[in-house]
Amino acid sequence: MAQGFRQAQVLLTCVELGVFETLTGRTATAAEVAVAVEADPRGVELLLNAAVALGLLDKQNDRFANAALTETWLAPAGGDGLVRSLRLQRAFYRRWGRLADAVRSGQRPEEDRRDEQADDWVRNFVYGLYDMARPVATFVAEALDLPKDRPLRVIDVGGCHAAYSLALARRHPLLIATVFELPAVAPFAHEIIDQAGLADRVTVQAGDFQQEGLGHGYDVALVFGVLNGEPPEGRPALIRKVYDCLSPGGRIVLRDFVLDPDRAGPPEAAIFALQMLLATEAGGLDTRDDWARWLAEAGFAPPRIVPLPEWVGAELTIAVKPTP
Repeated sequence: MAQGFRQAQVLLTCVELGVFETLTGRTATAAEVAVAVEADPRGVELLLNAAVALGLLDKQNDRFANAALTETWLAPAGGDGLVRSLRLQRAFYRRWGRLADAVRSGQRPEEDRRDEQADDWVRNFVYGLYDMARPVATFVAEALDLPKDRPLRVIDVGGCHAAYSLALARRHPLLIATVFELPAVAPFAHEIIDQAGLADRVTVQAGDFQQEGLGHGYDVALVFGVLNGEPPEGRPALIRKVYDCLSPGGRIVLRDFVLDPDRAGPPEAAIFALQMLLATEAGGLDTRDDWARWLAEAGFAPPRIVPLPEWVGAELTIAVKPTP
């Protein structure tokens, strides 16, 4: 466990230097790569050999090439792979280096706040999350199994990159979606929607759900990865706001890491809860019982769980607003 950082650094350093992009569609010697990435030949050769050992690169004689999965997912420029999401992980790597300070103080370190003041932070954050969501959004849209024979209005609360709204719009030709996001994020959501060619059915509403209502008349509300950033009192408050924005018979769909009753697992959720200490003022994760209680208090019927393939990640929790 203590040495796991070494493998992460090999991957992230290759991304940072542009090694995989340099090797896209070709082979090259370490010296040739070093010239392309403007780095020391000996250092590059050591890095490339370590990347071969981890299965990221292939090597024949003195020439290096991307491994098949690397060529598909880590080399493409222009948003077709996962490079932007790994650049975001690079930023998170620095953040995790301050974990001891966060635990001592019980607050996110001041350096984390300063990082987020950079001009490109919001853009990199949105597009990094988008690249992580794109491979799973289609599976989530299929699992929701919404009716295709009637118009539907969807609100994507804190929808950030709009990936899930876009996947639903592609699957359901009569569906329109509104991505409700902070003003700083909204321009990048607009960009992604325009690039997808679905601006006629997926729109962005800039706002702050902590201060404003969400509107009315929606059939479905997506609340994906949003509760974790809210303070404890803000999470049930958001669920109540979602209840108010739904028409009778409408459904809320929650998706996030959920803790076991003792809050010590599952492992990925317990670790992600620490990330919320590093990334937010008072965010965190909750148990499924917490969600069920807040949904009931808001007026929803008992929730049901929709499983997803393990590689997709957190399942869906769906609750319906009763009809009169």
